[in-house]
Amino acid sequence: MIFFKAQRLQRMAEQLLEIQRRLESEGGDTTHIREGLEDLAHRVGVDLDIVRLAAPETVLEVITAGGDGDAGKIWVVGEILFLDGVRALAEGQNETARGVLASSRKLLEALDSRNVSLPDGAVPPEERLRQLEELPDA
Repeated sequence: MIFFKAQRLQRMAEQLLEIQRRLESEGGDTTHIREGLEDLAHRVGVDLDIVRLAAPETVLEVITAGGDGDAGKIWVVGEILFLDGVRALAEGQNETARGVLASSRKLLEALDSRNVSLPDGAVPPEERLRQLEELPDA
């Protein structure tokens, strides 16, 4: 079971990296990026449209289900929200971006990377948090 979970997490990390590459290279067309993020969110049991509207504290509570939660899921959703926030900024949706990026920050801050085994190629939470600080209007 743990091996399956690690494989699934690795595949999701690879998809997130591909979405990030497309986001960095595609310029103005974010349709495929949005669809990829929504698909990944759906596969981890998250409705991205609802999460975009929720307060960061609510997102954290839902993802962790009132307890510690699964660190892999917290990381994946934090990454999805980070990339969705960058996508929203690229589309000029600054208010949406601020809310989504705040939720991403809340999830990534909840991770203790010393206790999280990230997949190969994954961006560590500390790096994403640093990137969040550098984003305009975030």
